[in-house]
Amino acid sequence: MKWLQQLWPLDWFCVLTMAKDFTTHPVLGSPKLNARGLHVWRKLTAQRSCDDRRRRMKAALPAEREFFAQWDAEGIMLQTEFLGAEHLAAVRAELYHGDFQMIEMLQPPTLTRRVNLDTETCRDHYPALHRLITDPRLLARIRYAAGYGGQPIIAIQCIHGDSDGEADPSRHDPQTDWHVDTFHSTAKAWLFLHDVALDEGPLAYVRGTHICTTKRLDWERRQSIEAPGHANPLHAKGSFRISDAELVAMGCRPGESLAVNGNTLVVADTSGFHRRTPSQQPTVRIELYMSLRRNPFFAGLYPSALGLPWIRGHWAQTAFRIFLWLWQRGTPSWIPSQVAELNDAEKAALMRGQPPA
Repeated sequence: MKWLQQLWPLDWFCVLTMAKDFTTHPVLGSPKLNARGLHVWRKLTAQRSCDDRRRRMKAALPAEREFFAQWDAEGIMLQTEFLGAEHLAAVRAELYHGDFQMIEMLQPPTLTRRVNLDTETCRDHYPALHRLITDPRLLARIRYAAGYGGQPIIAIQCIHGDSDGEADPSRHDPQTDWHVDTFHSTAKAWLFLHDVALDEGPLAYVRGTHICTTKRLDWERRQSIEAPGHANPLHAKGSFRISDAELVAMGCRPGESLAVNGNTLVVADTSGFHRRTPSQQPTVRIELYMSLRRNPFFAGLYPSALGLPWIRGHWAQTAFRIFLWLWQRGTPSWIPSQVAELNDAEKAALMRGQPPA
């Protein structure tokens, strides 16, 4: 009776939203409709909408054109020495000594601890962080990579990696598989606050895979048909996974693990293939993390929720209370941490190679 469900208007409305789950939507997950090109049409239409907005951003921000051109070609842009030395030292000092509302998520064998940052909290207590999260260069680049304006989620992120889980498949970190986040342009950015070596689980990216080539669209069509019954639940829910052999068959460049020096900014379109590089040793990484994802079809027609005046200033505090409420009721997503500061391992990673704080 799935064909009856496909007559329901709200299920068709989701075609022009961010919805990506092939297992719950009778329209988006229809093998027949996707065989006829529904998924590919959504991807191409979203891409064209984002490209139109990028053309306007490029005209309005001539100072950023060098970095925008880097993204156009590769889907990723990097800048070393992003912050001045004094500003970076002040950011490290505020993180080292600060008290924060921290949340945690465990994806064995990786633990992510996060401090969400909003403008009011930082303005009142952490001026160097406030100056960083309101930096117009940072905001311009993540908006360009995403293909739409809006206020991104901004956080300090602490990644604790054990190993890649090959010895125990139940502990395999899904973020170490090559994957896309969704079908449309969406941006993430990382300002690494210390050096990250190749054996410390850095970001890896397949340059140029943000572009809708013919081979890529053929692959997307096949995945959309097979996704509802796929064995990997993340793939079935629209975050497609891909093997090294499939990347080669698609004519992609080899994936590149981005070992970086501290104070390097990386901004990427995560509709391109990326992953966390597997590591064979325990690691700790500290970074400023940003994420911007909106409806790619209509993002230019309405303000982003996090960009509204009161929400922009207080969203992190509100989010923490929501996570706490969910945790108290036994339905946690992110779990509120009992420790309101960076732990010793995080502080050691943050200050690696620096004079004692």
